[in-house]
Amino acid sequence: MTRRWWLLLGGGMGLLLAVAWLAWPEAPGPAAQRWVPVEPQRLEVRLGLVGKLQAGRQMILSAPFDGTLEALWAHEGQRVAAGQPLLRLATAHIDIQWRQAEAERLSAQALVDRLRTWQTSPEVARSVRALGAARSALAAGQGALDEARRLFERGIVARIEVDSLQQSLQVQREAVLDAEMELQQTRARGQGEALAIAEMTLANAQARWQALTAMREQRVIKAPFAGLLTRADDSATGTARQLQAGLPVTQGLPLLILSDLEHLQVIAKVQESDLAELREGMSAQITIAGRAFSGRLRHIGQQARNDAGQGAWYDVGVDLHLPQEQPQPSLRLGMSAQLAVLTHCQAHALVVPAEALQEDDAGQPYVVFRTAGDPAPRRVRVLPQRVVEQGVAVTGLQAGFVQLP
Repeated sequence: MTRRWWLLLGGGMGLLLAVAWLAWPEAPGPAAQRWVPVEPQRLEVRLGLVGKLQAGRQMILSAPFDGTLEALWAHEGQRVAAGQPLLRLATAHIDIQWRQAEAERLSAQALVDRLRTWQTSPEVARSVRALGAARSALAAGQGALDEARRLFERGIVARIEVDSLQQSLQVQREAVLDAEMELQQTRARGQGEALAIAEMTLANAQARWQALTAMREQRVIKAPFAGLLTRADDSATGTARQLQAGLPVTQGLPLLILSDLEHLQVIAKVQESDLAELREGMSAQITIAGRAFSGRLRHIGQQARNDAGQGAWYDVGVDLHLPQEQPQPSLRLGMSAQLAVLTHCQAHALVVPAEALQEDDAGQPYVVFRTAGDPAPRRVRVLPQRVVEQGVAVTGLQAGFVQLP
């Protein structure tokens, strides 16, 4: 073979060796470490709920007394102003009761006035005059007896006349005692229990008269505050009653419901497992028909709902804060609302990925940590607080980097 042939053969072999060396797989090296930064951040945890928009205050307007509906000036679904007349009731039936109560009050007042001035009453005056007359008769009888005794001693009158005067004097003494007792009893009729009973009777009569007077003054029912009128259900039948002039009503019968639209609230239900996270006064974000509002948790129900299925559910109420400087949006009662109640807020929280948490032989959680200035990793024990959307909030850590396994 020529020298040129050998050179070509050697070059081809070298090329084959180079290709084989490049294609040969490398030996596996150590896995690349993954580090994620950990920085203090504001952490907010919110509980999502769904509820309905309701009036913050409702009042049932009921019939103040038995009667008939005489006039109707408002209807259901109407917005009314504070103090606006809504309806008027006829007072024919209650007027009878009021006049009777007025007569009883005047009669009781006259009796009390008479007893309080009883010592100067004609009855006492007659008893005093009767006692005076009895005492005068007794004095005259005593004088006649004394004169008869002197004449008897002189033999001018008989013994029988003296005895007769003595008997008459005894009768006069008894008449004086009777007159004194009668005066005492007459004076006692204006004191003590008699006066107390009369005053209590007057108090009862005045109370009944005042109550009926107050009822009569409520014959025109007015709106106690501005709001929306809705029809009240009949408690007996459970159906809404149609109001119209001439309708007979009984005392306490619900006529209309007035809902305050200036103070709104959202009523939602929460499961018993989430009750531990809620506290009255917590702030909330409320979304209604695409509009965002702020609010505050006002109350948490103490009694489970009757319509709950599996598990216990409780009502919660959130007051809606409406902007005063802006026109009120077109909100309607019964609208659906989405709530986000702020259950936890931390200004400088440290959150690590869940996979960064590991456990040592003692079962204590830790993370592999390093700072930006010290690249040497070390184990740092941490205390998990709560699971959040970003990961796990922990304590016992500072800003730096944690390793992911």
